[in-house]
Parts: sequence; structure tokens; C-alpha cells
Amino acid sequence: MREGLRLFGRQMHGYASKDALLLGFETRTSSPVRIPRRDDTLERPQLARLFPCGEGAGYAGGIVSAALDGMRVADAACAVG
Repeated sequence: MREGLRLFGRQMHGYASKDALLLGFETRTSSPVRIPRRDDTLERPQLARLFPCGEGAGYAGGIVSAALDGMRVADAACAVG
């Protein structure tokens, strides 16, 4: 990590310095609520053709799982027609 930051600092002057502070967090707190969806069609039970998906709907915890959930829901939406 140090070497990578040094290298990037040489490529982008001023990016890294002795005063820099590096923080990194990934949490599952961005969506504390899960929007219900049916197990078979992935639609919201009370509203046909509404397909909650991804991190904002509470079904993913990061960019990769959100993308995979989106693909799964897109397939389910296409199957409904």
C-alpha cells in the first residue's frame, strides 16, 4: 500500500504527503431497510412489475454484489415479460 501510494504520488504531484490521512471504510449501513420481494419472481409483493434490487433496496452490500443482484433481477424481469 505504501509503495502504491508513493508511485501514485510521483505520478500525481501533491497527492501523497507526510500530512496525508488515509481512511477506508466499507459498511453495510447504507441500506438499513430491505424492500420485500417475492422469492419466485423477485417482484415487490404488493406492486407487480416493481423489482427492488441492489444495495439501495437492501439486497447487496457492495458494488460487486449489487451488480450481481441487478443481473439476477434483470433476468427475472425479462422472464415476467
